Amino acid sequence: MEVWNIIYSELIKKFDSSLNNAILDKIKFKEIQNDEVIVLVAPDPLTSGWFVDNYLEIAKRICRNIFQKEYQFSVEVAYSESSYNNVSYFSKKRVEKQSIPSFLNPKYTFERFVVGPNNDFAHAAAIQVATNPAKSYNPLFIYGNPALGKTHLLQATAHKIIREKSHLSVFYTTSENFTNEFIEAIRNSETSKFRKKYRSFDVLIIDDIQFLQKKESTLEELFHTFNELFHDRKQLIFACDRPAKSLSMIEDRLRTRFDSGLSVKIEAPDYETRKAILLQRSAEEKVYIPQEVIEYIATNIENDVRLLEGSLTKIIAYSSLKKKEVSLEIAKEILKDKIRVEVPKNISVNDIQKAVSKYFNISLQDLKSERRLENIAYARQIAMFLAKQYTNHSLKELGILFGGKSHSTVLRSSEKIEQLMKTRKRTKKEVEEIISMFYSLQDEKNKEKVLKDN
Repeated sequence: MEVWNIIYSELIKKFDSSLNNAILDKIKFKEIQNDEVIVLVAPDPLTSGWFVDNYLEIAKRICRNIFQKEYQFSVEVAYSESSYNNVSYFSKKRVEKQSIPSFLNPKYTFERFVVGPNNDFAHAAAIQVATNPAKSYNPLFIYGNPALGKTHLLQATAHKIIREKSHLSVFYTTSENFTNEFIEAIRNSETSKFRKKYRSFDVLIIDDIQFLQKKESTLEELFHTFNELFHDRKQLIFACDRPAKSLSMIEDRLRTRFDSGLSVKIEAPDYETRKAILLQRSAEEKVYIPQEVIEYIATNIENDVRLLEGSLTKIIAYSSLKKKEVSLEIAKEILKDKIRVEVPKNISVNDIQKAVSKYFNISLQDLKSERRLENIAYARQIAMFLAKQYTNHSLKELGILFGGKSHSTVLRSSEKIEQLMKTRKRTKKEVEEIISMFYSLQDEKNKEKVLKDN
């Protein structure tokens, strides 16, 4: 109990807000199993999911810093007959808990993994490995940018093997935990015990391999562990934020082993997949989310599945705690620090032209001219897109304000930038940065008005 009290106090200090306090207060300490696993109890899946998504890694870090110990956490859900405000769940009866290893997140299953064009190959490969460990793709190496679902896929594979092939021993860990355990084993003269542990599994899964770069002793140990397990026809699965060939600080002999099986990439989800993720999560929580809220989140959070899901969880939690229905207004308020897409009222075409000219370091005269140099034409297209989006002028009026262009030119320019924003990160970033400039322009206008009035 004392251990949890210290962790709780540190979390409250770090997340000092009424919303976080209200959620942490719902988490209750149950026990510490085998001096390794801190077992907590949440009143409902929403609170459990919020803790896992927002506090779990911080809590583990607190344990390392204060207790110098690698505690694992297990969050049980105590179902009750009462609903959680306006949320009703699939089952309100107390159910028998399935035995899940503490190193796995119970939410990271194939059933909860939303498949789209961005991840269908990786998903199919993971399913195949889970169905036939060490017979299909060995090793399986999954790579992609952070927060796109690699950990989910790795743990889903572990869940499926444990559930369907209980005779096999499965272990999932991160490269950080692998390193810390190895250092501890050296310190305590227990390297043989460490090797016996890691070379005894039928399926070994290691996440975030990139963090092993420059850790020569740990890499040497992993190399020999890999060789022994592979020789014994055991399944190896790795995840990384880049392809194996880009791990420049890891020796060729290990890099080539990572690439010797199947290497698959996970991309950022497209718009439809993002909507599907949000719809599935809302269905799991049995909470009605208006379509406009789903579209708002999916449109503005593109490259981070964790943030996408976390944003929805935060909106649902806020709505539930405040006893309000989920609405677009609530979504905008909750996510205002993560999403800034609104522009000041009464923004003019002239304001937009000034901001774009300043951003791309071209003159207003060039922006409105017929010049077709690539950088000028591109800036002009962005300005037309913004003017069409954020002013009430007709296409014909906008054409006149841009130096006598036709309405079809304005329309084509706007449509081109709209498409580029969906496919090119640079364009989306440029548009967002220009929009942020509108606020300083508005502030300057307000100051001028105050001076004039005085």
